[in-house]
Formats: sequence, C-alpha cells, structure tokens
Amino acid sequence: MKASKAMLWAGLVLAPVAWFVSLEANFALAPLACAGRGKGPLYAVSIVSFLLAVLGGSLSWVQHVRVAEQDDGRPIEIQARVRGMIIAGIGLSALFACVILAQAIPNFMMAGCE
Repeated sequence: MKASKAMLWAGLVLAPVAWFVSLEANFALAPLACAGRGKGPLYAVSIVSFLLAVLGGSLSWVQHVRVAEQDDGRPIEIQARVRGMIIAGIGLSALFACVILAQAIPNFMMAGCE
C-alpha cells in the first residue's frame, strides 16, 4: 500500500481548513462589500476555497487509486486505517465543498449589506 502519510492527511484536512479560512475571510471582508467597494474579494475567497476543497478530495482519490492497485503486505489493521482515512478525506471534501458553495450563494445573490 503506497499511501503517503502527508497526502493522506492533506486529503483529510485540506477541505475543512479551506472552509474555516473562507468563513473567517468572508466575515473580515464583509465590511468592504457593505461600504460599496465591491464584492470581488468575497467572490475570490469563495472560489479559491472551493478549489482547495476539491483539491483535497482529488488527493484522497489519487490515494484511493494507488491503494486499490497495490498491496504491499502490511497488516490488515493498517490497511483498514489507510482506507478509512481515504474514504473520510473524500467524504469530508465533498461535504465541505457543498458547504462552501452554500455559503457563497448569498455573496452572489444579495447586494452589499443585506
């Protein structure tokens, strides 16, 4: 099983961290949009965060493909743990990508201070 520990953890953690940064950045940038300076930074934060969440899922998917193709003779417990991290990374990435999209909807649909 040729799963890299760094890629396993990156696939698992990247999407939740992207969501958290997106949430905090949107709160920090909201006064700018309310002051009439445009909502471009809010759009950029949402798009970049969504892409990071998708990247986390992609990293987990790549690990899934690698693990499915190879078996290096590790104990069953370690193989199960690695597969669990991969599945959790894919699921969390999909979930947080949806959450980031849901939080971006008001930025696209509403004016500055609503």
